[in-house]
Amino acid sequence: MSTTIAAEPVSWPSAPAVAAWGKQSVPTRVGLALAADPEHISTARRQIAAHLRCWDLDHLVDDATLITSELVTNAVLYGLAETIMVHLAKCGTATDPQLLITVTDECPAEAMPEVASPASSDEHGRGLYILQCLASRWGTATGHGGKLVWATLAVNAPEHDPETGAA
Repeated sequence: MSTTIAAEPVSWPSAPAVAAWGKQSVPTRVGLALAADPEHISTARRQIAAHLRCWDLDHLVDDATLITSELVTNAVLYGLAETIMVHLAKCGTATDPQLLITVTDECPAEAMPEVASPASSDEHGRGLYILQCLASRWGTATGHGGKLVWATLAVNAPEHDPETGAA
C-alpha cells in the first residue's frame, strides 16, 4: 500500500473508465448533502454502504464506511459548516479501478488536517491515521471557501499468498 498526500483529488471518472466498469445504468458517482450534525455520521455510513452494494462493491463496504465516518466526523467537529458534502465515485482505469471518497466542508485553508500521533490514553486523534492505513491514496485540497479531504480505495483486492497470508 502506498499513501500519497496530494493537493488535488483524483479526477472524476472518464467515459472510458465508466464503460470499462460496465453497468452504465447505475450512476458512477453520487453526492450527499448532510447537515453538520453528529447524528448524520451514521446516515453517511448507511448511504455509502447502500451505494457500494448497488455497485457490487460489497468487499469495500467496511473500509469505505470507516473512512467516510472518520472524514465526516472531522468535518462535523472542525469544519465550521452547516452542510457537509460527501461524494463517492468510481474512477481510475479498467486495469486499476479505484473508489474515490470526498468530504467537503467550509473549514478555512489554514486549518487543514494533519496526521497526529496521539498518546495511547487519548480518546481522539486517530481518524487520519486510520485513513492513512486504509486508503490507497489520500489528500486535501482547498477552494471556494472550504476544504476537501479525499481518499481512494483500490477496487481489486490484492492477491494473497495462501501459505503466508501476505499480500
